[in-house]
Amino acid sequence: MRKFFLLCGILILCSGFQSNLKFQSFGELFYQPKKPEVGNEINCLAHNIYFEARDQPTKGQIAVALVTLNRVKSRRFPNSICKVVHQGTKRLGKMVLHKCHFSWYCDGKSDQPKDKMSWEISKLIASAMINNPMEDFLNGSTHYHRIDVNPYWNRRMLRYTTIGDHIFYIDALNR
Repeated sequence: MRKFFLLCGILILCSGFQSNLKFQSFGELFYQPKKPEVGNEINCLAHNIYFEARDQPTKGQIAVALVTLNRVKSRRFPNSICKVVHQGTKRLGKMVLHKCHFSWYCDGKSDQPKDKMSWEISKLIASAMINNPMEDFLNGSTHYHRIDVNPYWNRRMLRYTTIGDHIFYIDALNR
């Protein structure tokens, strides 16, 4: 029941992002755009939100989406959401285990979402972020990590904020 109320809250929150869209039924809320490349980008962003932040507060899930979109805008990263999400080290045409920018993508585990409610929320947030971009409350942050790890790369970055159990960084040297 708690997840149902959470989904209702997400729908209300995201309705501000989707204010110019008209829905005739609840089922239309999860309609993917007809352009395959846009639908695929929504799917890639939704996977990233789901696997990186499904246990985070809504603001944390949106923050993960913003980091992904900030990377797309940056000249230092690929210029599409799917390419950013799937970025990592390849050898002989295959991803190297645990050498991806987003750890879930090459951790050797299934990339099939199992929690249906969290997956629907992730798709809703991804669609809202792509179709009606919001103000970047992370000020261009392109990196984050969980509070229980200390990666080597954070020493050269500006710590910007903490949301849930993720710390967000601005790469001030390479803006």
